[in-house]
Amino acid sequence: MPSRVRVGSVADFADGKLHVVDAAGTSIVVGLTGDSLCAARNRCPHLGFSLTSGPGGLRYADGQVVCPWHNSRFDLASGENLDWTPGFAGRDMPRWSRRMIALGRKPSPLTTYEVMVEGDDVYVEL
Repeated sequence: MPSRVRVGSVADFADGKLHVVDAAGTSIVVGLTGDSLCAARNRCPHLGFSLTSGPGGLRYADGQVVCPWHNSRFDLASGENLDWTPGFAGRDMPRWSRRMIALGRKPSPLTTYEVMVEGDDVYVEL
């Protein structure tokens, strides 16, 4: 059964950066995409590593988050995979190496969550 969890206030996310929050024990990322707040699980579907800490550093711009481990790029609003394992640790690798970096895993989307704003409060539906 889904549960609604308060993750902060609108002002907490107004800077356009990607923020890590704990939602009832689940690490999620929340970011402003256009005029909307969007949320996803803080795990790359490739190997389950954090989207916000790793050797490539946090990269979020124009509503897209890039995995700091294998450079996979995702649309935060939809979770759609836009580029699967093009490199390692923030560096692009030759095109032929993508299959090796992917370790046999197929492109997968992020797990996204519905975000609701009520007044100044921001909630995520888990």
